[in-house]
Amino acid sequence: RTQKRRDGKKLKASDYRGKVVMLSFWASWCGPCMRMVPAEVKLAERMEGKPFALVGVNGDCIRADAKRAVEKEKITWPSFWSIKGPDGPIPTAWNVQGWPTIYVLDPNGVIRFKGEDIDLLNQKIDRILSQFADKTHT
Repeated sequence: RTQKRRDGKKLKASDYRGKVVMLSFWASWCGPCMRMVPAEVKLAERMEGKPFALVGVNGDCIRADAKRAVEKEKITWPSFWSIKGPDGPIPTAWNVQGWPTIYVLDPNGVIRFKGEDIDLLNQKIDRILSQFADKTHT
């Protein structure tokens, strides 16, 4: 399904097929979300050049709030904007009950993990990447 990024450009989930995807539901009003950003920045840097994508889904009701947070925290990865905040169509479709919520999808788009523990997320992402790398080299 096509949705608009916070900057108005369109993003499609199919753009990320073949990659491990970390889908991060975040908002500027969510303290735990904002505290997780430095670890997400490190993860994005560590995964540079690998078949990995970090994609945000922003739950701010006002697009300008999301934009300010992106600029202040130097968030470099693309982020969908949820239009109606936490009750928008994307969080509803993904059954997001709390913020932050993180999903990790394998290269086939299968959900492999849901949680918010960044250390555990790093481990899961590394494991999925190695499993799929092994399959492509055999």
